[in-house]
Amino acid sequence: MSRRFVPVGRRILEQNIKAPYHAGDIGTEDALHLFDELLQVAGRSSIHAINCLLTVVCRDCPALGVSLFNRIARSKVAPCSITYAILVDCCCRAGRLDLGHTAMGHIIKMGFTADAMITFSHLLKAICAENKTSYAMDIVLRIMPMFNCVPNNFSYNILFKGLCNERRSQEALELIHMMVHHGGSCQPNVVSYNTVVDGLLKEGEVGKAYTLFSEMLRQGISPDVVTCRSIISGMCKVHAMDKAEEVLQQMLDRRILPDVATYNSLIHGYYLLGQCEEVDRIFKEMSRNGVQPNVVTYTIQMDYLCKSGRCAEARKIFDSMISLGQKPDVYTYSILLHGYAMEKSFHDMHCLIDLMVENGIAPDHHVYNILISACAQEEMVSDVMHIFTKMRQQGLNPNVANYGVVVNLLCSMGRMDDAMYQYNQMITEGLDPDIIVFSTLISGFCSCGAWERVHEIFSEMLNRGIYPDTVFFNIIMDHLCKEGRVMEAQDIFDLMVHMGVKPFVRDYNTLIHGYCLVGKMDEGRKLLDNMCSSGLKPDDFTYSILIDGYSMKGRIDDALIVVRELLDGKVGPSIITFNIMIGALLKGGRKEEAKDLFDGIWAKGLVPDVVTYSLMIQKLIEEGSLQESDDLFLSMEKNGCAADSRMLNAIVRSLLQKGDVPRAGTYLSKVDERSFTLEGSTATLLTALASGRKGHEYKGLLPEKYHSFLEQDTG
Repeated sequence: MSRRFVPVGRRILEQNIKAPYHAGDIGTEDALHLFDELLQVAGRSSIHAINCLLTVVCRDCPALGVSLFNRIARSKVAPCSITYAILVDCCCRAGRLDLGHTAMGHIIKMGFTADAMITFSHLLKAICAENKTSYAMDIVLRIMPMFNCVPNNFSYNILFKGLCNERRSQEALELIHMMVHHGGSCQPNVVSYNTVVDGLLKEGEVGKAYTLFSEMLRQGISPDVVTCRSIISGMCKVHAMDKAEEVLQQMLDRRILPDVATYNSLIHGYYLLGQCEEVDRIFKEMSRNGVQPNVVTYTIQMDYLCKSGRCAEARKIFDSMISLGQKPDVYTYSILLHGYAMEKSFHDMHCLIDLMVENGIAPDHHVYNILISACAQEEMVSDVMHIFTKMRQQGLNPNVANYGVVVNLLCSMGRMDDAMYQYNQMITEGLDPDIIVFSTLISGFCSCGAWERVHEIFSEMLNRGIYPDTVFFNIIMDHLCKEGRVMEAQDIFDLMVHMGVKPFVRDYNTLIHGYCLVGKMDEGRKLLDNMCSSGLKPDDFTYSILIDGYSMKGRIDDALIVVRELLDGKVGPSIITFNIMIGALLKGGRKEEAKDLFDGIWAKGLVPDVVTYSLMIQKLIEEGSLQESDDLFLSMEKNGCAADSRMLNAIVRSLLQKGDVPRAGTYLSKVDERSFTLEGSTATLLTALASGRKGHEYKGLLPEKYHSFLEQDTG
């Protein structure tokens, strides 16, 4: 059969396209010119050169690529499967999935399905990019096999990535198990496992990720450094250092050299556990394996040292890092800056920022905010203003967060005029204040009782299109309740609901507390019922507020009803709740009920604290059950609850009032042993012992340190 004749001019033109294309020397503009030239003389064999030009145009201008394809379709040149693959890619990259589906339909009609794997892959990636992975799964598992286009690893890996990006790693895990179970020719590869392991770890499913890693090894799939690094990182984050070390050893056994990121995870994990000796071991192992620490390694070290109050050591590491040629980034500087802020080393903070500038690293808003916040904590207003000036000199205008710190500082100091000046300065500079700034101003004006200004700020906030959240409303309600204006607080609560802001438990608690403060217990109780009917679950603090409110009003039985509801319900009581109720029962002379409640603390998985024991012991002393009170004190300390200064002073006063000076002397010795301070009211009672002219008789009963109280001339 004779070979079909191809004109010399066209053949040369096609060669002049293919050679530069494969060398990467054709740009979009050149491709368009060559396309116009070739299409005028193109024959059937020209499709390969046309595909080259189409690929170049599609890379930079996918919409234009679709247009060129339409010109090809109208010419005498028949598109091949590769041309259609390029077309589908163009449609997907141009955001026209509808056209991509249409093109795919043409491929199927023309019988190109056997070569359509690449085309399907373009379509799958685009579908997954739009978070429509379920549809992509239908294509892979149903449509592709229907047209005898058997999915390969690449197809499945696109699905795995799509599912994990949508935080559906459990479904990705099930899909990988399905592939293994079917046992076909298409089995998950290392990329498949890496993708799903990473997805599980990002969703916090560390145990499942580790199990999948183990399954991967059993399937004979050799992990790479990416797999091992991911697993080790996940294990370290949950402090499972033994498993992380196992994976590290498996890496070494398989001759997979751990990289610096792998070692960084281990270093960070051991630092989180405070196991510095293990960190030293890891550093030595890095050195043996020829892995050099990087900026991240040094930053992890510095972070641990700064949080441990060892900024001087962190600075040495910082300086050594620079001497070794490692260039700290903004985050590294921020770590050290935070450390200096914790130590209130303002001079070092300013010097560090100056060093950043000298080293060509521009401090950002976050860096300056560390310094601003540190100055604000010490109420150094003038220093904060100086920082603002310094920022502007370096071409960085303060942002909303920077101004927010200043406004908060001035509001906390009651300097509302200055706070409003800074607020107006923000507006002048074109910044839009956020809900945090408005909440701070509202809180400041509430504290000053300037309610008219509160209404003004509220209106301005709404005019700016910023709608209040529960924190905002709670600030106002809390201030109103503390002023006894609970009905106005109720109006604010109702406004919050009317505006579509769903109250949290905290908001109900604030209002319930307000009703309790003004003695309107029944209204507070109704709010608890309303909270439950709205689907919110009261917390322990909700019940404690009501219990305390009933107790303060002397309604002990009502308080006990709430206690029983709490104990019978799903909300676990805290020791504070028990303390409130025990104190109320003891005050009401209901010692036996208080004792029963005290004995029931352990049954709820709680342990009495120093307040609980103090209440019981003082009541026993008051009743004259002195030996029983001593026994309870010994039991307390045996149970690991150490008496504090307040408790010991209270016991000494109770014993002195009871006239038991010897016992008071015993507890005064405990005050001395623990280097506690004698409170003024306790000292007054000691001095009163001398008034009965029996001071000299008590000297032998008290520690020598307190004899001076008995020798005072009472005249």
